Order: sequence, then structure tokens, then C-alpha cells
Amino acid sequence: MFESLGERLGAVLYRIRGRGVLRPEDVDAALREVRLALLEADVNYRVVKEFVERVRGRLAGVETSDALTAPEQVVTAVYEEMVDLLGGNDQGLRYADRPPTVLLLAGLQGSGKTTTAVKLALFARREGHKPMVVALDLRRPAAVEQLRVLAERERVPFFSGSGAAEEIARASLEAAARWGCDVVVLDTGGRQAVDRELMDELARIRSTVPVTESLLVADAMTGQEAVTVGAAFHQAVGIDGVVLTKLDGDARGGAALSLRYATGQTVRFAGVGERPADIEVFHADRMASRIIGRGDLKSLLEKAEGALDEGERARVEKSLRKGRLTFDDFLMQIRQVRSLGSFESVLEMMPGGGQLRGQLGDTDPEREMKKMEAIILSMTPTERTRPEIIDGSRRRRIASGSGTRVADVNQLLKAREQMQVAIRQLGLGRRRGLPSLGRLFG
Repeated sequence: MFESLGERLGAVLYRIRGRGVLRPEDVDAALREVRLALLEADVNYRVVKEFVERVRGRLAGVETSDALTAPEQVVTAVYEEMVDLLGGNDQGLRYADRPPTVLLLAGLQGSGKTTTAVKLALFARREGHKPMVVALDLRRPAAVEQLRVLAERERVPFFSGSGAAEEIARASLEAAARWGCDVVVLDTGGRQAVDRELMDELARIRSTVPVTESLLVADAMTGQEAVTVGAAFHQAVGIDGVVLTKLDGDARGGAALSLRYATGQTVRFAGVGERPADIEVFHADRMASRIIGRGDLKSLLEKAEGALDEGERARVEKSLRKGRLTFDDFLMQIRQVRSLGSFESVLEMMPGGGQLRGQLGDTDPEREMKKMEAIILSMTPTERTRPEIIDGSRRRRIASGSGTRVADVNQLLKAREQMQVAIRQLGLGRRRGLPSLGRLFG
């Protein structure tokens, strides 16, 4: 997400590069570009106006220091205001002092409430709690069944029933007590648009059960409409935070930058993919860093720590310390990268990832990694351990078995040799973390 905004901010920096003092006309020119970039990102125009004026107040007449150049001062001012606009949040779930913690999810139909209910349940489980999910969208039987299937797949307790939504919610708390669940996630009904019937139902649920938090689930693709939707839900039931879904599919990010203005509450979580684990605490400072092109290495390292198997990593590091890279090691590196999420999401967290994305052109990194994995899996265990024995006939057999060309096999063999040389020359095997991750992408 935020690709267009990041590109426009880069253009702003280029225009003012080399200036010692930011004159009023320089500030005006830079902020015109920032205003256009935000509007093109589908940020609400009232939010844009307030944001630009606050940045202007930071920049007018400021002289450069030894530590910061003029472009860096612009970036820093935009970054600091963007953190404030996003709410300065770094908070996950808030749990009730006395269980159960009751999370009420509200939002329009199609916003992703049902999948988000399971994602938040799994998030709570990772934090040591026992969650259950409750289907309250009775007007859409498919929604009840969808939640049931997702919950069973992830082994999360599921509850629903018949009758009024608020009565089912009340009964779910009794079921939670019987089953020993201390977190209850209520998946409420949705509509194509905001209407009074929906709001009245949500208000009845909130008055019937002790809701710990009401979270608005909003689609990142809604853009400026997020202001209207967010304000309506906040006025009707009171919103304690926002879960922004489909963030991985939005290159603009207008909803993320508009929702705090609309609800007075911060974006607490971000849905960044379709897998049950693809939900992150929305760190405002980290997201602002991504927007301005500084990347988000802290989140990337946290993802890596959670995704990588300690035993496998230790085995590979032992091999690399000897200056040797087998195809089993190579295969693990590929799987490590894929376990971190989509290649696009990993690039977004890397400083300069936008430029690297541009250099890749039409190349599909996901497809290339799958191709490399297929080639390695077509090798015998001996060939993976001793790549030097792979001669011409073996290469033809491997290509045939993996559905690739001999040229693809040759390319992979050459890449492994180059990485092994780099390991020996640079001592990468002695470093902690992802072994030679940068070399994997050239």
C-alpha cells in the first residue's frame, strides 16, 4: 500500500534537494506536492487540509542543521505529522480485568468481519488466551457457515443460535463460561450501506452484554468513504478502535489516513493477507516510516523471529559457518522468505523496497521462488547435499521432473555457487538472523 504516496514524496525531495534554507516558496511548492499526493491516495480533503497546515507550521523558515539536510527536514516533518494523524498507536488487544473479554466487531458487509473474527481469535490465542467466535449475522446464513468452517479449521470454539442477535450474544457468554473461554469475539451483521436497523441491532447487543471493546472493521479500499462509515458507526455504538482489512491490496491508503479523523479512535490492527495469521498490530510510527520510504525493519525482524524454526536455523547456520551451502540450506532460505508473507509485503518493510520493486519490472518473485523450490525438490538427497555431482544428464532429469528448463536448473546452480562464494568472502555464516537473505534476491 501507499505506493503512489511514497513515489510523490520522493519527487518532493528531489525538487528541494540541495537547498540550505527552506524559503516560503520552497515550502509552498513542496506542500502542494504533498497535498496532491494525499488527495490521489484518496485521503479525505478535510484531513488533507489540516495535515498540510500542520506540516507547514513545522517547516516555515527552518534552517538546515548539520544533522539534517533540507529534504530530510521535510521528510521528518511529514513523518511526525503522519504518526500523529495515524494516532501514535502501538496497542494490541485490551483484555478485561475480569474475564471474559468481549470484542464486538462492526462494519459493512464485505469489509472482512468474519475472517477478522477468526484472525483476532488466533491473535488472542497466541497471547495465551482461550478464544471463541460467535456468529450473529443471522440474515446471511452463508456468513454463519463461513465462520463455522473457518473456526473448525483453526480449532477455535464456535457458537451461534436462533432468535435475536442480542440473546445469542448473551447465551454465548454462558457457553464461554462452560467451555473455559476467556475471550469472546462477536461477528455481527453487516449491510451494503449504513442503515438504522443495523445500528439499532448493534446498540441492543452492546447494551445486553458487557462489551470490552467495539472494533470497526473497515476495508482499506473504501478511501474517503471511510470517513462517512466510521463516523456513522461511532455515533451509533461508540468505536474503541479500528481494524483495517485488505491493507496489502491498497496502493493508496486513504482509509488508514482518514479513519482517526472520522472516529477519534486509532487503527489498532491491519489485515495484510488472506491467511489466518495475516493480521498485525498497527504501529503508527512503523506505518508512517513505510509511507515515506524508510521501510520497517523492526516489523520484518519480528516476523522472521516468529516464522523461523530455531532447530532448522541452527542447522543451516552450522553449515554456513563451514563456508558450505547445500541445496537443503538453499531450500530453507526460500521457505523462510515465503513464510514472512507475500514478497510485496516483505519489500514494503525494507528501506528502498519501492525502488527494488521497480527494478524487478515484470518479474514475478513468488513464481520464481516456487520454480526454485520445484527444482530443488526434484533433486535426490545426495544431489542436494553434493551439488557438484550434478552433470548434464542429471540437469536434464531435474528439469524434466520439475517441469522447468535446463537453463532454469543452470541458473539455480549458478546462484548457489555465487551465494557460497559470498558466504566465504563476507563471513555471512557467522551472522545471526536470516542467512544470506539479501544474496537470495541478488
